[in-house]
Amino acid sequence: MVLETLSPPRQDGVSVTDGTGAGTGTGGLDPAAVADGLRLLAHLHAEEPTPALLEMLRNAPVARGPLALDRDDALQAAALVDEVVSDLPARITRRSLAPLAADFATIHRTGELRACPTEGPWLDEELRADAAASLARWRIGLETALRQPPLDRLPDDHVATELVMLAELLGRDRMIDAVRFLDRHPLRWVPDFCSRVATRCREPFFAGIAILTNALLDDLRDRLGESCGLPRPAEDGCDVRRRRRWTEGRFPRACTCDP
Repeated sequence: MVLETLSPPRQDGVSVTDGTGAGTGTGGLDPAAVADGLRLLAHLHAEEPTPALLEMLRNAPVARGPLALDRDDALQAAALVDEVVSDLPARITRRSLAPLAADFATIHRTGELRACPTEGPWLDEELRADAAASLARWRIGLETALRQPPLDRLPDDHVATELVMLAELLGRDRMIDAVRFLDRHPLRWVPDFCSRVATRCREPFFAGIAILTNALLDDLRDRLGESCGLPRPAEDGCDVRRRRRWTEGRFPRACTCDP
């Protein structure tokens, strides 16, 4: 099963990236559970929904799994995803999933939503080479996990790849590195990507996945930052402004996939 290929055995790691640091107290955070949630989201962003995947979600509802967060946006999004799954026929077929497959294509393949699932297009042109070099450094020591299907077919800066990289850092107890990676990569663009998907996609299923992705990253940054003594960068803005921009879905950062 593909989910298993995204969940290699956890092992300790030594930081060799552009952010160093060993694990620290997590203030009640369960890194293994969060890592599982990140890998599930990565799977949902990486591959078109299949009957097997939807059966798995039916048997293990999102609202009761590693993506269950005690915040309104996540609770509503999880309920939305679970409702879509529960409304599917008793026997899930590829025909019954045709609308989901078509919407997945508009998000991840055709560019119809103008929401690139990769980091580069969301950055100013002069920053892309530096970001790519940074990602290459972060990948050191994580290649075994990142070469597993379906990640081996995705760009290094794909949202699914970055989510798995973050999961690996958490699984190796590299909490300070996880904070720095969040600031350096996913939080620079994934919220804008998720905002566009949530406000432009046709199927509620993908709106729910987008909102859950943003909620998990946002919650993780707050909790890890507090436990590691690493507050959000000043340019991140206050919580109210940051969350208002997300919930309104307005004025996301420009993306070169725009016409």
